[in-house]
Amino acid sequence: MTTDYDLIIIGSGMVGACLGLALSQTSRRVAIVEAKTIDEKQADSVGKRAIALSWGSRGILEQLNSWQELSDEAMPIRHIHVSDKGHFGKTRLSAQNQQVEALGYVVEARCIESVVSTKLAATTVDVLSPATLSDYTVNDNGVEVIVSVNGKEQTLSCKLLVGADGGLSKVRQLGPFELKEYPYDQQAITGLIHVESDGNDVAYERFTSEGPIAMLPHFDGLYSLVWTKPSSVAEQVKNLSEDAFLQRLQSRFGQWLGELSLAGSCQMFPLSLSHVPQNISNRVVLIGNAAHQLHPVAGQGFNLGLRDAAMLAGVIISAQKDEELDDVLEVYARHRKTDQALITGFTDSVIKLFSTDNAALSVMRNSGLLMLDNIPLLKNEFARQAMGLGAPIARLKVS
Repeated sequence: MTTDYDLIIIGSGMVGACLGLALSQTSRRVAIVEAKTIDEKQADSVGKRAIALSWGSRGILEQLNSWQELSDEAMPIRHIHVSDKGHFGKTRLSAQNQQVEALGYVVEARCIESVVSTKLAATTVDVLSPATLSDYTVNDNGVEVIVSVNGKEQTLSCKLLVGADGGLSKVRQLGPFELKEYPYDQQAITGLIHVESDGNDVAYERFTSEGPIAMLPHFDGLYSLVWTKPSSVAEQVKNLSEDAFLQRLQSRFGQWLGELSLAGSCQMFPLSLSHVPQNISNRVVLIGNAAHQLHPVAGQGFNLGLRDAAMLAGVIISAQKDEELDDVLEVYARHRKTDQALITGFTDSVIKLFSTDNAALSVMRNSGLLMLDNIPLLKNEFARQAMGLGAPIARLKVS
């Protein structure tokens, strides 16, 4: 049995689900293919990871009528403090100076997934779950998509196929997309940390010669740690005794939050930059982690993916009703090219510039931090980028 859709979205993670929700208000027929059930996703430990949500992303979620439910679960970031261990350069940003409630927020991934999935379930979007993509073929009339639903194969057809299926995207693997990967030979150690300080609305980015330490405010006086280290020493550090681990962390991070202690076990995962330079093809588009995976140094990964989803929805909403959906892909790519290239290049440059003890680079980066802190025009532009306001925000309401 063949079922025809305007769009089929592979993957209902945060990015794919937000795209489906944005398009649910249109007359377009939309289906989402998702490997995991809602219960499985909520039980997955990956859902506990802290997401740095920019002010601009809050605006997108407000357009999706999802922010109100999320706001009680979101820890506001009202200050950002950037420093370089052993050097004098610092940059400090504040929500008050930017005349906003918060520069961003920290939310658990499963909270976002739960709110968006609940809203999606109340729409006309067909969510096929548990279901996986087996293959697809692009032809003159659309895309034939073979999916396995509860172990039985079905052939569906659509005018536009969207790959929102993460870093191991099956849509990307089956299509004519070139993935460029640049391993950093680094590992990220993540976990929750008890802090002595009461200042729980400040996000810290502390650069060291081994790699950056990010501390994001969490709930109940906790901070979420992302500690980047060379692969050669990361395993050794993770396996230290608790006292030795904390002593090493404290010596690198400093006393900005007072005495630190562990609130549970830590996890570790490898880091790399990967992106698809040309993430559209005939009737197929990749968004989110399927198109680009970034170093977590600036917390921009999900925000970049959410802007992908919002812009794709925006150009589809703005398109004429009789306009072919594959025609909007060029418009989408044109709108997203600069933002994707800027954020990808920025995070890559930062990690290379700040993960070295080279004397010349040290002078350069500290001079840069001082300039950012003392030149209002530069500081405001840096703040806008950190807040996710450097790129146009799509309009997601149907006229």
